[in-house]
Amino acid sequence: MASRLFTFVNTHAVIKAERILRGIGLDVEVIPTPKSISSECGMSLLVSLDRAKEALEVLENGGVEVVGVYEWDEE
Repeated sequence: MASRLFTFVNTHAVIKAERILRGIGLDVEVIPTPKSISSECGMSLLVSLDRAKEALEVLENGGVEVVGVYEWDEE
């Protein structure tokens, strides 16, 4: 299933983002950040492709800085 991988500056931001997104009913998954993508923070969030834009807007409005958004294709 195609998803978007959101990366953050630190673990605190990942935890805050997860709490905010689950609070609005989004199903998110915390996964280790692949080293090929970033070495900043060891955790990232997976968000479904169809809700990624909404999630990004909610996080920006909630004061959570998303460092990067990447295509993620789970097999």
